[in-house]
Parts: sequence; C-alpha cells; structure tokens
Amino acid sequence: MNIHHLKVFCSVYKNRSFSRASEEMYLSQPTVSDHIKTLEETLGARLFDRLGRSIAPTPESNLLYPRAIEIIEKFNSLKGEVFEATDTPAGEILVGASSVPGTYFLPRAAADFKKLYPGISVKVVARNSKEIAGMIAGNELPLGIVSGIWERKCLKFMPLADDELVFAGCCDFETKGLATPEALSALPFVLREEGSGTRKKMEAALSTLGIPIPRLKITGTFESLPSVLEAVKSGLGISAFWRTSISDELERGVLAQIKVKGFKAGHKFHIICHRKKTVPRPAQMFIEHLSMLIETRGPAKERGRGFSFKREMLKEIHGTSFTIAELKNPSEKDPYVKI
Repeated sequence: MNIHHLKVFCSVYKNRSFSRASEEMYLSQPTVSDHIKTLEETLGARLFDRLGRSIAPTPESNLLYPRAIEIIEKFNSLKGEVFEATDTPAGEILVGASSVPGTYFLPRAAADFKKLYPGISVKVVARNSKEIAGMIAGNELPLGIVSGIWERKCLKFMPLADDELVFAGCCDFETKGLATPEALSALPFVLREEGSGTRKKMEAALSTLGIPIPRLKITGTFESLPSVLEAVKSGLGISAFWRTSISDELERGVLAQIKVKGFKAGHKFHIICHRKKTVPRPAQMFIEHLSMLIETRGPAKERGRGFSFKREMLKEIHGTSFTIAELKNPSEKDPYVKI
C-alpha cells in the first residue's frame, strides 16, 4: 500500500464511482479497480459493495476515509517541509477556480510561475464558486479563487482583487445614454447556472433595481462563462459580466456596455481556504506570485478593465506554520491599487 492507493480510494469514496474517480485521477478505470483491490487485500477488508452499475462504501470504508484524508494531508505537509529545504523546489499545486479567475488570472500566473520554478506544476480545477467552496469544505481542495461567498464556519475568505459588474450585449442591444430598469428588464437575458458567483451577484444587483428574476425574458442558461459570452456575441440576449472578462470585447466593439440608471455593483474576488487546514507552502508562493501580477498590470488601466488588487491581502501570508493569516483592516487611506 502506498499514498497513491489512498488518494485513489478517497476519490472513489467521495465520487461513489470508479469511472468518475478515473477521470479525476487521470487513470484508466481498470487501474483504479486494481488500486482498490490492492488496498482491500492489504487491509483484509472489502471497501465497496458493487451494486450493479453503482457502488456503496462499506463500514470499513467509512472508517478508513477520514484517516486516509489525514494521512494524505500529513504527507502533503511533509512535502512542503522538504520543499522549503531544497534549492530546486518541485511538486504540484492544486487550486480551484471559478470562471473568471480560472480564465483570466491563473493561466498567465501559472506560465510566469513555471519560469521561476520549473519543477512545480499548477493544476487548476474549474468549477463554479459554490462547488469550489464545497470541495474545500470537504477536503478535496486546499485552496481556491472564487467570485462569491458562501457562509460556512469552516471556510475562510480573503479578498484578492476588485472588479465591476456590467451589463453588455452585442451592438444590436446598445442603448443611447442611460437605460432605465424598465428598459433593461424588457431585453432578452442569457444567464449562468445557479451556483455561479456571477449569477448570484447579478440577481442581487437586479433586486436593487426592483427587477426579480421571474420578470426577466430568459432566452438561455449556460454552465460556463465562454458559453454565455458566445451566446451574447451571437445576439441571443444580454447578460451581466465582470468587466475583466469582456474588456477586450468592449474595446474592439464586439460588445457594447448597457449602462443602467442608478446601477453600480462592485465586487471582490476572494481566496478561499479551510479555516483549520494548512495551506501548502508552494500554493502560498503561487498566490503571492499571482497577487504581484495583478498589482503590476499597469496597462489595464488604459484599457478600462476597472480591476484592482488589495495591497494588504498577503501582508501576513508568510510564517513557519505555512498558514494564511487573518486579514487585518488596512490603515492606509487607499488600500487598493487601481489598474
């Protein structure tokens, strides 16, 4: 039995599926089955009951799972200590991300980070904000970057950057001057799926304008930002976007912003981690690198991205325990760097 056997077991346990575990672990299904068989033989216990096309964990499996998670976490912590002691850091950083961070923040950060640390790879798990929060609460991810906050006592949210929510559509929907809330509600809308941080913020923003979701003329609902963007560009309707995600389209005139009288909605993207879990040192280093990239994106100001980074976010991220410290309220007059 080795640590990889335990990782495969944990994946099968939480997915309740050999096939989904094989996809998550990038292994063939026979390989996953062999790992579970080896673990069962080593422990002398059956871990899963095969019920036709589904499986169910046995009592022995329920006993093993939390302890396997603990062993994996201790192993990862040990890797972090070794990482600190070596001159050539190596390993994998696992980070969850919702649509905007996963598409617009992380790719550049991962490429630049790889140049500094060739032995470290970055694996990004793309889900909506609510799913990322659930995965961190369930010990499936150590760290995430999301656009929404879900109140759970075990989670800690730390502001990373600011953005602005805007309504936009293809030029056919362009309005002259400020649109009224009534005129906005008369337009066809394309939405993200429920659980999306963008949708959650859009619903709150529309509520302040006196526009409940049932009043909207919904022409489509999609489960990814690229799908919504393509639908809007094709003329299916308008939608709400973070300015960061459509700055290029606005600049080129592919999309037009629909300015609404009385509407203004800022937002923070957050780093999220488990309140009682240690964030591996390599992951901390990656977040530090990401924050510096965001802070130095000077040309974006001229492109009207409306994006900013909070200076104090990583002020106390360092430390021998490798845990992200609680944010302190910044004392400086302007804690944001507008870029």
